[in-house]
Amino acid sequence: MALGLGFAGAAMAGDLGAAYKLDTGQLASKGPSPELARTGQEPAPKQAELPIKVGFTPTAMNTHYDIVIAGAKQAIKDLGGESVIDLHIQAPTSQSGIGQQMNIVETWVQRNYDVITMATANDQAMMPMYERAAKKGIPVFMFNMPTAMSTNPFFVSNVGYDQHEAGRLIGLYVKETYGDTPTNLVILEGLPGVHNTQRLTGFKEGLGDTPNVKIIASQPAGWVRSEGQSVMENILTAHPDDIDVVWGMYDEMALGALAAIKGRGAEGIDIIGYDNTPDAYDAIKRGDMHVTVDTAAKEMGYNLIMAVHDYAVKGQMVDKVINSEVVVWDGGNIDAFDTDNYVFVE
Repeated sequence: MALGLGFAGAAMAGDLGAAYKLDTGQLASKGPSPELARTGQEPAPKQAELPIKVGFTPTAMNTHYDIVIAGAKQAIKDLGGESVIDLHIQAPTSQSGIGQQMNIVETWVQRNYDVITMATANDQAMMPMYERAAKKGIPVFMFNMPTAMSTNPFFVSNVGYDQHEAGRLIGLYVKETYGDTPTNLVILEGLPGVHNTQRLTGFKEGLGDTPNVKIIASQPAGWVRSEGQSVMENILTAHPDDIDVVWGMYDEMALGALAAIKGRGAEGIDIIGYDNTPDAYDAIKRGDMHVTVDTAAKEMGYNLIMAVHDYAVKGQMVDKVINSEVVVWDGGNIDAFDTDNYVFVE
């Protein structure tokens, strides 16, 4: 479809909500101010003996969490290195490996780690682990978790970004870029759960009442590139000539869709992602992808470790929710993105 990219500004001013325009014209937001009160069941701040032993467990390893880890390591370097924070990283083998993650956390609790940090696909299933950690005085920090998921009474802080708001920014982008032209949209979802729900409901809120944009297929693709490609191949078979735009709710799925589209020799289909991974950055630079939303993964890891240090070393209270700014990047501005935001810098 390849319509002009960017925002007209005045046309969407009434729809921005908590979002705003940067000086570059990019759409950005930290989301509405979160309001989560402390429950009194969180372990108190402490001044632990150095180095503190910190467990880090994501839902599974992928590009996003590689970048989060780069940010965590950057913070550790700035704080003085391994003599201050001894970081232990362990992840389930897949996004659905909640049993493995429970075993990881239980081991850390038994070994009296100073702090546990985690992103989990099933907050409710992990509740007994949170409680066991809290009863032993081990603070638990969440990261990359939708605020709506942060309902357990034991966690100290949720560090990340507003996933509903990031989805809403993409919806606003689609509304502004394609809303004046009849457009058939395909959505590649992740696995069922709060992450998926938050991103999708945010997108639909941003899209709002836009009759010209019709969602002709919305199917799960498991957050991974290979499934994104296979699901997109099936959708192309069902809709060989009437797809204008594809949104992958994680860049890896969007890149899988891109591979399927190129494999079929299909043309005129715009690809939208979510997360701004290095491969998505490269695809936008080449003109193969059109837009993504950066979710500040490195900053997330950095903020996480700084909050852990404040709480468990300095003995200081930290905010219950720590959100970073999310920013939309497209072919018109991607050259300005600093790729040091992907890696640990010595």
